[in-house]
Amino acid sequence: ETTVNALDATNKVLSFNMQSELPLALKEGILEKAGPMYQFTHDLILQTIYSLIPPNNRALLHKTIGKSLVESPFNKNPAIHLLATEQINLFCKDGNPSAEECSQFAQINATAAKLAISSSSFERARSYTDMGIRLLGAHHWETHYSLSLDLFEMSASVSWMQ
Repeated sequence: ETTVNALDATNKVLSFNMQSELPLALKEGILEKAGPMYQFTHDLILQTIYSLIPPNNRALLHKTIGKSLVESPFNKNPAIHLLATEQINLFCKDGNPSAEECSQFAQINATAAKLAISSSSFERARSYTDMGIRLLGAHHWETHYSLSLDLFEMSASVSWMQ
């Protein structure tokens, strides 16, 4: 529910209030609720809905969701930050982030890596440091020294811990 509230808080992802539409999705059997979490009732439903999004719009959708979650007041929740990072990284794999976005997204990945390390999720931390390093610009040691050092040190640490 926190994720739904975070996406609704920014009003950038959907043209409707997701929280008010969830009961209909539950009633129609598209979603099920397990405690505070919602999930699709079947993987095929998720895959079908995702396939209905035009391929050239998917990367932008991931970026919009990720940035909305980062900008939401709920971003202090580690799970929200990690979800935002996952969405941003999906965008970065298929999209074309600007130089400014690369710096911002590298910092977001560094924060996600720290969160993953604190929960002993070293494989996830490694994926975040790898993406953060990939997003650093050509002259990152001159332009983003602290961030570069942070990412490379974390990468070395989690490589050893795996």
